[in-house]
Amino acid sequence: MAAPLGAVVLALIEGKVRDDVPWYFVPPDTDGDAVRRAADAVRTWSFGSLVRLAVYASYMQVGPWISSQAPATAATAYRHVEERLPIAEAVDEVFGPALHQPVDVAVQEWWNSAAEATGLHVARRFDVYESVYGAGQFTWAGLWTVTRPPAEVQGELVAAWELEQGPVSRWHLPVRPDVRVFEVHRPEDWARLVTQHPAEARPNEEWWELPGRGRPDAAPSGRGWSAAPPTRNQRGSDLTPLLAIPGQRAARATIRRHVVPDWRRVAEAHDGVHLSWAGFITSEGCIVDLGPDVGDGDVAMLRYWFSERTHWLRDVFGEPEPLAAPETEASDIATADVRTDTSRLRHDELVLRAQLGR
Repeated sequence: MAAPLGAVVLALIEGKVRDDVPWYFVPPDTDGDAVRRAADAVRTWSFGSLVRLAVYASYMQVGPWISSQAPATAATAYRHVEERLPIAEAVDEVFGPALHQPVDVAVQEWWNSAAEATGLHVARRFDVYESVYGAGQFTWAGLWTVTRPPAEVQGELVAAWELEQGPVSRWHLPVRPDVRVFEVHRPEDWARLVTQHPAEARPNEEWWELPGRGRPDAAPSGRGWSAAPPTRNQRGSDLTPLLAIPGQRAARATIRRHVVPDWRRVAEAHDGVHLSWAGFITSEGCIVDLGPDVGDGDVAMLRYWFSERTHWLRDVFGEPEPLAAPETEASDIATADVRTDTSRLRHDELVLRAQLGR
């Protein structure tokens, strides 16, 4: 309930039982009867339905690139979050153990799109840890896997991970049972990681959540940069309602430093960092104040992970095994079954072996 994504998920769950708002919008108010019905409805849901809604909300409702809409969405959700406590209690009652499941090394999957097998796509992992994305929330030297996800969420994962540019395939990556994995189940776990292995964030690489220089006022193509020079990423008129909400953890107008992991040091202590589904819902885009100076001290914020995932920092894998294509209901998402598509199998083997340095 304290996290922006968590607050939005609760609002969307209420919206799904109301007839006066589309299910994909955060309701501008709350209704006690709808909250009760939503809590009852959650008890009939599958786990896949819940995490599908969370992944959707993470990139379409309070995503880092939704520069003007996301602060307003977060503010609207926060205003009524306490009244949605019964929904949160139902989620915890039904899905608490599954949400907090630590990494299962027996069912790790590597997903790939048909992007051209050149450049960063085939760069060797586990080497240049200083090459980071954004402010440094993950390193390009890491390799991602997901714990075998429910069928209901797989289409949303393709969109959240930006794999739409080509047919999407997946592989089983066996993992050694003796791996050292740092578990993130809540924002404070992420804060502990960055406190144990601190690095100052790269400057000017945040969006609406933290001050700096970021997205141009003119909307760029897709989620990348446009040709226009970058401008201030925080506009007061967008953030004012959100910043006025006591206890919100979605944005700060002033900070001392943004602290991120020193990924080389993390790799010396751990083989990988796992973000559980609980960690994702409570930590994605949630700011943690690292000292008593709320509002102008050091902060940490996990961002850009977009789902349950493990960020592997060492080659701890056995021999990759081809899997069936991801399951998706969307007609515009192409998939590939590497068990039968020999051309795609060879392409993926080239990419994966290059990334693993084998």
